[in-house]
Amino acid sequence: MFCSWRKSPCAPCSCAYQLRGSLPELLNHLCCLGQTTLVLRQQGLSLAKTTPFGLSVAYREEAWHVLHDRLSGLETDTRRPLATYLIADASDRRPLLAMAEPGRPIHLSIRLDGHVWDSPVVRTLIDHFKGASLDCMESRRLGAGAWLDEWERPVNPDCDTSIVHGACRILHECRELEVDVSSRGCRGTACFQPSFIDSAGTVLRITDRERRHVVHADVNDPGFHLTTMGRSGLRLEISD
Repeated sequence: MFCSWRKSPCAPCSCAYQLRGSLPELLNHLCCLGQTTLVLRQQGLSLAKTTPFGLSVAYREEAWHVLHDRLSGLETDTRRPLATYLIADASDRRPLLAMAEPGRPIHLSIRLDGHVWDSPVVRTLIDHFKGASLDCMESRRLGAGAWLDEWERPVNPDCDTSIVHGACRILHECRELEVDVSSRGCRGTACFQPSFIDSAGTVLRITDRERRHVVHADVNDPGFHLTTMGRSGLRLEISD
């Protein structure tokens, strides 16, 4: 059953739910769901990567609340007030698990590539985590379908683009790019060899050959850093 945008904007939506219950339990349920596409965005930097999930566990005694999954590279601070959602992707109805701080747009989404919205797996998720149907207006406001370069603060179109040309030049010589994205209690990392590099204005767009990793970065963000690591490696991050 498809979500109808002709309803009242405050009508319940059949393709968006807020999930309840334990965040650690939900994170550890991901290892049962097969291949996913993880998208994590902070202001000025977004990472999409194709990955399965393992178990999310605490590795540091002094930070028991921080759970890390070594397989996907996702780290989550379970003390943060994170709301979790299950939403149908607008383009093809694939289910998306998503997180956001209350009142803020989604900053993390996990697309369940091996499942469809109407599958028993999705129904089990809704039932087990006591999903509460969202109204259509709220499901649209969350912004799960935003492009990788659609950040809360828009890119300045009048900025000097000379920095992006220099970044593209050194990325073409890079054999290993390490990317570190941190946003509202979530952190994601990835390492890959850049194969396709281009830009739109001041936004870098980087992918590997198989397109298993896609990165968009605004070089004019005040926290933008592209740091040399070793002879042919680079580290990309946006610091606060």
